Amino acid sequence: EISVKDYYSLKWLDARQAFFVIGSDVHGPMGHELIPFASKTAADSFLTDHHGRQILDFDELTFEIIQQLRVGNRMKSMEK
Repeated sequence: EISVKDYYSLKWLDARQAFFVIGSDVHGPMGHELIPFASKTAADSFLTDHHGRQILDFDELTFEIIQQLRVGNRMKSMEK
């Protein structure tokens, strides 16, 4: 089982049924993230409102896409 929370409703859903927006101006705690939605309509609306780049379904997510999201998102040192 793989679950994600719908961005708007915060309800859990099966990740295999979700739509994911990438490249938006909304970032999570780790930087760029996949933003999940239960419906394509909600994903389309978010994509427009938040300047997203693309909507992907679960089967379209690849290791390369995940790696691209991680580029430049390294934890900053707490040293002074």
